[in-house]
Amino acid sequence: MNDPVLSIEDLYCDFLTVEGIVYAVSGMSLKLRRGEIHGIVGESGCGKSVSTRAVMGLLEKRHSRIKGSVFFDGRDLLKLNENEMRDIRGRRISMVFQDPLNSLSPLETVGNQIEEAMTSHFPALSKGELRNTCVSLLEKVGLHSGTAGQYPFELSGGMQQRVMTAQAISCEPEILIADEPTTALDVTIQAQVLELLKTLQREMKLSVLLITHNFAVVAGTCDRVSVMYSGRIVETAPTESLINNAAHPYSRALIGCIPRGRSGTGSRLPVIPGFPPRLYEPADGCPFAPRCASASASCKAAPPVTEIEEGHLVFCRHPLREALHG
Repeated sequence: MNDPVLSIEDLYCDFLTVEGIVYAVSGMSLKLRRGEIHGIVGESGCGKSVSTRAVMGLLEKRHSRIKGSVFFDGRDLLKLNENEMRDIRGRRISMVFQDPLNSLSPLETVGNQIEEAMTSHFPALSKGELRNTCVSLLEKVGLHSGTAGQYPFELSGGMQQRVMTAQAISCEPEILIADEPTTALDVTIQAQVLELLKTLQREMKLSVLLITHNFAVVAGTCDRVSVMYSGRIVETAPTESLINNAAHPYSRALIGCIPRGRSGTGSRLPVIPGFPPRLYEPADGCPFAPRCASASASCKAAPPVTEIEEGHLVFCRHPLREALHG
């Protein structure tokens, strides 16, 4: 369980734009353990999706620069060519994207699209075998076999997300990356999709990297969680430890912004003062310092790592004292 199946080490992702260089990911490091669901949580624009697309080799190389290492099965994925990545992408590491309507073709039936994903990796399968496997996959994710003959626009958002999941697991991958799989779904359907994800992880012994901005999703689904801010991981811990004992000021503030029911007429939702930094300049020190009440002059230098307890790491010069004392 503690054996990392995927190791992201000191990952940098920059984008070349007409306005200048965007430093989207700045030194991200993360280890996905075998058989766990690991959440990456943070505000929109913090680099969650960009980092996983870099892992999958899906960033446009003409307009991006990627540095660092991503180790999987003893190989650095960032050093593989496109043909080598095709053997891994979809087959051993698969991804469920955020918006099914932008990922599924409106011109092909659901069945054809699932079969196409399998054909590229298993060309020897006959049409009958492909169709039988497709139907089995649809039933596995809770859809009727007749869904194979339907088009994506005939399905609800929750059904489309299940189709995406069936397509992602069609080649029995070892790692599944789920990028905001519950976005734009109502609460009931969100719960069903997350329960499906946990069931598949358990039955197929998947290692899952779950990207979300919702701590409620993290609390009910993930074994461990990493909090990301401005392209960096600021805290990593077992989920219960982080939610109950967050040590980074940003993690604590983010958890504090979760609505907890009405506390009175006219009450305001809690917010984090200030704004996230613009990513056109690389941050030398802690990027959260301008918004942090505990910041000092020392925060202009790169923050050290402090181990609060086993497996609970915080990257901060002033971790919250109550967390340090348990």
